Amino acid sequence: MATPTQTPTKAPEEPDPFYYDYNTVQTVGMTLATILFLLGILIVISKKVKCRKADSSPTCKSSPGGGGV
Repeated sequence: MATPTQTPTKAPEEPDPFYYDYNTVQTVGMTLATILFLLGILIVISKKVKCRKADSSPTCKSSPGGGGV
């Protein structure tokens, strides 16, 4: 077994650019998903409420059978 003649020099350690705090990433992701989900529900409900108030508007076309949008 050979022994090295020089001691290895340590390179200056730089912070890893691909280090993620997964707890924060998960929290932010779930918060954004919840906000987008609730915004989608709000948009769907607001269109139905608007269509009930003005059934003759062109954006609220209902089928002849009486089914709403």
